[in-house]
Amino acid sequence: MSAEGAEVSVRAEPEAIGWAVVALAFLAVLLDGFDAAALAVVVPTLSRSWGLSPAAFTVPLVLTNIGVVLGYLCSGWLAARLGRRWLLTGGVAVFAVATLGVALLLPLESLAILTGLRLVTGLGLGAVLPAAVSLATAHSPTRRRQLVAVIVTLGLTSGATLGGFFGGRLLLTVGADGVFWVAGLLPLLLIGPLAWRVSEPEPVAAQGAAKDEARLARLFTPELRMNTALLWTFAFLVFVAAYTLTSWVPTLLTSYGFSPTRAPLGLAFVSFGGLLGGIALIPLAARIGIARALIVMPAIGVVCMLVVSRADLGDTALLLLLGGAGAGVVSSQIGQLTMAVSLYSTGARTTGLGWTSALGRAGSIVGPGIAGILIGLALPGKDILLLTAAPVLIAAACAVLLYRRSRPPVDVGG
Repeated sequence: MSAEGAEVSVRAEPEAIGWAVVALAFLAVLLDGFDAAALAVVVPTLSRSWGLSPAAFTVPLVLTNIGVVLGYLCSGWLAARLGRRWLLTGGVAVFAVATLGVALLLPLESLAILTGLRLVTGLGLGAVLPAAVSLATAHSPTRRRQLVAVIVTLGLTSGATLGGFFGGRLLLTVGADGVFWVAGLLPLLLIGPLAWRVSEPEPVAAQGAAKDEARLARLFTPELRMNTALLWTFAFLVFVAAYTLTSWVPTLLTSYGFSPTRAPLGLAFVSFGGLLGGIALIPLAARIGIARALIVMPAIGVVCMLVVSRADLGDTALLLLLGGAGAGVVSSQIGQLTMAVSLYSTGARTTGLGWTSALGRAGSIVGPGIAGILIGLALPGKDILLLTAAPVLIAAACAVLLYRRSRPPVDVGG
């Protein structure tokens, strides 16, 4: 509370949303999402041309996620020392250069080089999202920060969706290395506008206090520790479910009678449903607040997964309900960062966003791993989908507690 008061004394509240900064932050996050999807897009092609099984690319895929987690964890510390503006610009530069390195060295067909470069790529990707959301919301009035946080975070899903829709066409036209050339050159072009147009809202005099605010311990003060624990639990659980769906839905649909060539439709519906859910979160959060929206959206996901797992459905209804599940779960991924914006002061916000994102990414590793074990044990796809609904239901319960605890400060600030 005292930290927020200190903020008011050193800088005035923005009167309107800084749309130029929001647009650049959105583009940075969109290119982040596109780059993150690039390796998944090219793995089937690389496995054939390199003479390796797709499973051989597990290590670079996992190390990309580990790099992202490390980037998230370091983002608050780096933002306090470099400033969020240079953290965002530097993060984009790192993942752009590393991705161009992949494009340049891919013809060597070295799994070790690919793995090392994707780890560096992940570090850059992990710096971008927390800095982008924190900067964009800092350039917005308090009453509009939830809206801005949703818009910027939606870039991640938008980038992954673009990768899914256009990845195949890029492979046909420019090849696997061309996908990485595109994924690296586009963010490189964004570095100039980011450095020129994005500013750090806090004056230099506030930076000493910002370093203290950016400490991890600031998230566990008496008034915040329970909210932080609930938010981290929520993030972990929704990522468990979301990445289980996106990783294994095509495999699970084969047990529903889908052929291997039609089963990927399930992934398309989950991803597109997630994009629509993220868009729907904008007016929903504006009307009822992000805390209550995080109760509604997971509930939608749970209902859709329960129906899919228990009811006897036709193919069209099944795919539409999978889209509904994606809408509920993926929008919850977006909303958890928006909730972090509401919970934490400006000085602690980048740290809070980074650690919340890191806990979510941990779920993205655990969920698909558990589902893979269950598939190996020959558990029916319907039962796995039913079990996937369980963490989302628990996440909704965490959201209820968060709403009850955050309600007074949200009302005062809103």
